[in-house]
Amino acid sequence: MLDVKEFIVNASVLIAIIYISGLIYKQFLMNAPQRSKDLLLLGLAVFSGWTSMLFGIHLDDNVIFDLRFIPVIIAALFAKNALFIFIVGFGIGLARLTFGLSEAAVAGMLNVMTIAAAGMLIRLLARKWPLFKRIVLTVIVLNLVNVVFVAFAGIIPFHEYFALVTPVALPMNILLSLLIVWMIHDLHHEYISKRNLIESARKDPLTKLYNRRAFMSYFHQFLTGQRGDGPFVLAFIDIDHFKQVNDTHGHLVGDQVLQEVSGHLMHNLRSIDIVARYGGEEFVVILPECSLDNAAAAIDRIRASIAAKPICINDTDIPITFSAGLAASTQFNSEQLLEKADDALYEAKQSGRNKIICAGSEAICS
Repeated sequence: MLDVKEFIVNASVLIAIIYISGLIYKQFLMNAPQRSKDLLLLGLAVFSGWTSMLFGIHLDDNVIFDLRFIPVIIAALFAKNALFIFIVGFGIGLARLTFGLSEAAVAGMLNVMTIAAAGMLIRLLARKWPLFKRIVLTVIVLNLVNVVFVAFAGIIPFHEYFALVTPVALPMNILLSLLIVWMIHDLHHEYISKRNLIESARKDPLTKLYNRRAFMSYFHQFLTGQRGDGPFVLAFIDIDHFKQVNDTHGHLVGDQVLQEVSGHLMHNLRSIDIVARYGGEEFVVILPECSLDNAAAAIDRIRASIAAKPICINDTDIPITFSAGLAASTQFNSEQLLEKADDALYEAKQSGRNKIICAGSEAICS
């Protein structure tokens, strides 16, 4: 009753869709917003279930045998949000109705939604289990739920289903589910490794801030409007008398000072601000959608906070201050912006340090 050749075709189509989806995700969506990634993966999961039905084995005019439940198993194991499991099941269930509305179609829809509910329950009960145990439990239980539901739904005669379909389909489905889960796990691991590699190439290893190369990339995006056409402020920051810190306390302590200042910058600026280590003891910040006055106020709050409390390292209080130069994109063109911000920083250094100078203004910002 079950054609093994058609089963292999169905499995091959599903594997191909999953592999191509992983390839697209890995190659083109590394830096996409998380919401966009989630929507795409949900859509691909429902599409793979629908495609499995399209290439399914028609046991009669109304009954389709296929692998639509496997995307639900994948969602149960890898989805970040348990609600996604239900969405995948509900979406595939609705997709079953596109092949015609009948008693078998409604039963098929309820079947995949039941599998999704079981997947959510397993996700809740076994969330602290080791991955291998969760994989084995999820694959076996959801395959059994599929078998039991079909058997008791009455779509296929009970004895005929267990005698002719289940002995072949159940072990093949379990093995195929494990194979595809292994593929997804491998693709996910490869994606994480690539993301970490890209991230490490863009980050300064000491401060964990963006490095100069990453900053220049972001700066170019702001200049060319790739990150919107709104105004932004560029700020150069330089720790005062940092050489004396290294000479007096050693380079290891100097490194800790850089980390402390980096932490102050990261924790006291907005998530949309770009903070980078430009080189040595010099940092650079891009503050988008921000006026020069507001940017100066934000940087000055950090300056005052650091200056007010010495950094304690190895039971030694080390007073630290910094100087900063700011320039606004509304006042200078792209070729001038870096130079003007750097000139303002130089002026802050020359005029006594521990202050902020805004380019294009004769007054001290702080």
